Amino acid sequence: AATAHPVRNVYDGDTLTLTTNAQRVRLLGIDTPELKERQPFAEEAKAYTHGLCHGKSVFVVFEEGGEREDHYGRWLAFIYVENPSGEGFVCVNEGILEAGLATVYAPSADKKVARWEKLLALQTAARRAGRGIWGGFVDFDVVKTANGAAYHRRGCQHLARTKNLEEMKAGEAADLGLHPCRTCLADA
Repeated sequence: AATAHPVRNVYDGDTLTLTTNAQRVRLLGIDTPELKERQPFAEEAKAYTHGLCHGKSVFVVFEEGGEREDHYGRWLAFIYVENPSGEGFVCVNEGILEAGLATVYAPSADKKVARWEKLLALQTAARRAGRGIWGGFVDFDVVKTANGAAYHRRGCQHLARTKNLEEMKAGEAADLGLHPCRTCLADA
C-alpha cells in the first residue's frame, strides 16, 4: 500500500528526505551519478528528481517481501508522484531511467527487484536512443565474474584473484543489468 509523504529535500537523483521524521528514502532499483564525485549528469539527475518531488507530496511504495531499509537506515522504495500532465501518477524510479539519468541497480545478483525486467527495458531504450548518460556512450570491452553484479575493465584490482572471467561489451553488460565497477569504471 502506498503512503503519502511530503518531501523536504532532494539530496541527489536517487535519494530524498521526507518531512516526516526527516526520513531519507533511497529510490529502489536504480543508481544515479554521484554529486560528491562530480560525475557527469549528477546535477541533471538531481534536477529531474527535484523537479518532480521537492516540496510536493509523494507516494512511497515498498517492494513486497523486500528489504524496507538499507544499512544507512534509508527506506528503500519506489516513489510515485502525480503526473505533471495531470493524468494519473508516474514512478520516479522508472522515469529517471527512461530519461537516461540513472542505471539499473541491484546490490547483488540475488537481490533484484520484482520489476527488474521493466527497469532493464527502460534503461536499454535510453541507451539505444542516446539519452542522458548514454548520449556519448562508446561501447568498449569489459569482463564480469561468473556470479558478479558488476562489470570491470580487465586488470581491475577487484579481479586480482579471479579466474574464469567472461568477456563482453559494456553495452551488453548494462543490458543484462550489471553495474559498472565503482573503482575501475568510476569515470566511464
